[in-house]
Amino acid sequence: MVFEKISIVKGRKYKSLVKGYRDQDGNVKHKVIKYLGAVEPVNKRKNPNAGRKPKLQVRKLNQEERDFVKQNLKNSSSFIKDRTRIITLSNKDKTIKQISEQLGFHRPKIEKIIKEFNEKGLEIFKRKYSPGKPRRINKEERALILQYLNTEPEKLELHFNNWSHKKIANYARQEGINISPSQVRRIIKQDEIKYKKKTPWLFSNDPEFAKKKL
Repeated sequence: MVFEKISIVKGRKYKSLVKGYRDQDGNVKHKVIKYLGAVEPVNKRKNPNAGRKPKLQVRKLNQEERDFVKQNLKNSSSFIKDRTRIITLSNKDKTIKQISEQLGFHRPKIEKIIKEFNEKGLEIFKRKYSPGKPRRINKEERALILQYLNTEPEKLELHFNNWSHKKIANYARQEGINISPSQVRRIIKQDEIKYKKKTPWLFSNDPEFAKKKL
């Protein structure tokens, strides 16, 4: 005769398959054929989703947001179009993985856009332009550069006769103005300044050289 038997070990119930038989003396004995495990498994989750990270998706859209997203699904700007497509798919209960596979975008990009939309709404469709690199010299320093350009180098106790972009930049740095030769070039171009350049002189043993030069 085979039957299931429940035993209690350290306060927990365990189930096993047992076979009953009689020994040579006629006494009833039990032999465990197979252990079936605990009646109530350890760490059994009542909720299969317990402990999992909640699914990331867009919040409920208001009427203005729904209209905007619908109207811009084919916007000529890829910046706006990509975002509206992500919001639309997420609003249709698509997972991050499904959106990534359908649109070919990386997961971090999708997650970032959804999170930003949930916080800022339609503000995420306004591209933020960088103000650019701040000017390294102020108006007073720029005026000094122009003053140097209009001053003969010898009067500033410099051992050359003509200015160049590099020489101006080097002298300005000595005076505490952080400027590059390219910035000097832009200042000259903006103010349409013409400064005297050093003329190279060539020499030759050819007796006709002077005539050819003219």
